[in-house]
Order: sequence, then structure tokens, then C-alpha cells
Amino acid sequence: MNNKTNPLLIGSFIIGALFILVCSILIFSSDSWFSKNHKFIVVFTESINGLNVGAPIKLYGVQIGHVTEISVVRNIKLNKTLIPVVFEVEQKKITRYIDPEKQELSHEEVDKLIKSGLRMQLQLASLVTGQLFIDALFAPDTEIILHGHNTHFKEIPAIPSNSAEIQKALTNVLDGTKTIDIAEFFINLQKTLANIEQITGSQQTKGTLTALNSSMLDLQHILGSLKQDIGPLSQNLNKTINHADKLLVTLDDNINPLLKDSQQIVATGKKTLQTIDSTLEDVKSLVNNNSPLNQKLQSTLKQITRAARSAKDMINFLNRHPEALLFGKETETEEE
Repeated sequence: MNNKTNPLLIGSFIIGALFILVCSILIFSSDSWFSKNHKFIVVFTESINGLNVGAPIKLYGVQIGHVTEISVVRNIKLNKTLIPVVFEVEQKKITRYIDPEKQELSHEEVDKLIKSGLRMQLQLASLVTGQLFIDALFAPDTEIILHGHNTHFKEIPAIPSNSAEIQKALTNVLDGTKTIDIAEFFINLQKTLANIEQITGSQQTKGTLTALNSSMLDLQHILGSLKQDIGPLSQNLNKTINHADKLLVTLDDNINPLLKDSQQIVATGKKTLQTIDSTLEDVKSLVNNNSPLNQKLQSTLKQITRAARSAKDMINFLNRHPEALLFGKETETEEE
């Protein structure tokens, strides 16, 4: 049996393994090999504590790149500390912001975006860890401030963030917790627990719980008795309701004739009042000054008055000349 190794077989195996390794690297890192990335720079003048290399660059919440380099420089003329941050952006994730004809994120395209309001701002990624990320946003109302940092990367202006205020608030909270006396807090907590244990373990509390248990049993017994008596009470109540329904039906049946009789009486009374009204109108017309009856009555009264006057004159004449009854009125005329 020949146990001698074959160098050709071993070399083929090694070459195949290297080929598989290269293919795997190309497949799993295809984004880096076949995608075109662009590097830019933004200069901050505030603390970037919490921003690290590899921190995401986001546009409307979508990660479009990451931080590749952070440094700090001193501007002697302005007596100001500057923090240049270099970041990389994947072109395929911002294709809608690139000129479709050029298909390239040139400096001219970036200038257009800056004029449209493109700004970079630090944002807090986690309140617990204090990690920061850079947010690419559009704020056309803000001022374009470029520091002209000496680099071949295109600079994008930055605007102040509220991360400093958040960190200050966290610092104040932490400083406030430092003033708390932890030892005294735990002592008070132990006293409170001891008082609770004393209350729950005292004979008075046990007696109260026993009395409460007895009261609950009595209440349960009362509810059981009430449950037994509720059936007959419910039946009696149903009977009472049925009788009341029958009474209402009887009243409903009898009230209709009464209403009809009342309506007839009202109608008759209405006719009687109309008759009385007509009679009063007739009487009024009889006693009216211009009525014929009144005129006839006045004429009759006048005639009676004239007749009374004539009778009175005749009586007076006879009183003076009673012989006129025998001789007539001519004798009186002759004497005169």
C-alpha cells in the first residue's frame, strides 16, 4: 500500500479553499466593492461627547452613512476650538438627491443641497447610553456657517443641537441624586418595614381581621337569606304589577265614555251660551233708542200724556163750572 501524499492534490485543495474565501469576501462585502461612497466633512464648535467613529449618519431617520474620522483643532485667530468630523455617505441611498443625468454626487450637487437647507446636527441616540449620531436635515431658515477647514473633503454646514442641554439636564439629575443621603434613606425604609411588620403582627390587628371575617360571614348569611326571600317577593311584586295593569286597563276602558259625555255636556253648554247670547242681542236690539218698539212706546207714552193733560183740564173746568154738565160749554162762553 502506497501512503505517499500527492502534492498536486494538496495544492488543488489549497487553491480551491482560497477561491472560496475570495468569493465569500466578495459576496458579503459587495456593498463596499460595488457601491460608490462619498466622504464629506462637518465642523462642530460644541462638545461631541458621545459621538464615536462608526456613528450613523441619518437622513429622515434612514442611515445613509457613518462617521469615519474625528479630530480636534485649535483656531488661533478666532481663539476657538473646532472639531472636524469626516463621514462617508453611500451614493445608492441618496440617488433621489443626485442629478439623474450626472448620476454622481458632485460638489455642485452638494452646493445645491446646501442652498436648499441641508445642515448637519448632533442628535441623542440613547438617553441611557448618551450616544450621539449626526442627523442630516433641511433647515433653509438657518444661516450657512462654513469654517473652511483645510481639507479636500466638501464641507457641509452644521447647526447647534440640543444635545448639550440634554446632557446638562442629565448632569443636574445625577448631581441631585448625589445629595440624597442613601444611608438615612435605608434607615427610614427599615423603620417603615418594621412598623408595617409590627402593625400586621399585633394582636389588635389579628382581632380586627377576625372580627372582619366574622362580619363577612354574617353578611354572607344575610345575603343567603335575602336570596331565599327574594323569590316570593318577586312573585308578589309581579302580581301587584299585573293588578295595576288590569286597573289601568279598566280605567282606560271607562274613561273613554266619560270623556264622550263630558264632550257632549260641553257642546250642549256651548249651544246654550250661544242661545243666551242671541237672546241678549235681541233684547239689546228691542231696547235700543232707534228700535221700532222703543219708538212706538215713546209715541204711546206721548199720547197717554196728552190724554192725561186733557182729562186734567176737563176736571179743572168742571170744578169751576159744574153746570157745564147740564148746559154744556157754550153757557160758559156766553157768560164770558
